[in-house]
Amino acid sequence: MSIPRDYTIYANFYTSRDYKGNLTLRDSNGFIVFGPVECLGRGTSDANNNYDHTNWMLIDADTPTGTYYTSIGSILSPLSSYGPNPVIELDPVGGNALLAANNGRSGFLIHGGDPDANANDIWYPLRPTYGCIRLSNNNQQALIAKIKSISIEGLGVLYVNNSL
Repeated sequence: MSIPRDYTIYANFYTSRDYKGNLTLRDSNGFIVFGPVECLGRGTSDANNNYDHTNWMLIDADTPTGTYYTSIGSILSPLSSYGPNPVIELDPVGGNALLAANNGRSGFLIHGGDPDANANDIWYPLRPTYGCIRLSNNNQQALIAKIKSISIEGLGVLYVNNSL
């Protein structure tokens, strides 16, 4: 028995995750009810991924493409990393997302957080995460509010694509 999902989120990115993508929310009838807004699915380049954020199979790299089940989580700390709003928890169920999870990746979220400190970065004002999708704090707040207005349980599905 599958759990009903009340909404669908689409996060569309360029193949090069140095560029911002866009995120939209559709209700159960398929109508866009939020977005598109800027989002960033770029990971960090650090020792956990051999300093290569593009290898989505590795920890802390770019958000893997694929399908995720979603639910509204809590406010996480530090607020500088996650923002002052609840996060959206992501459970990989298909595509590269599931392959990455089976390879040990976990902790996928949609969240806000402080803006990037360098206004010259191509992804400014968003900043890379450790494999999550980042929105501005204002957009995260608006997304959570819209989900709560159309979904009793807060359960949905997310499709992450490199389609831009």
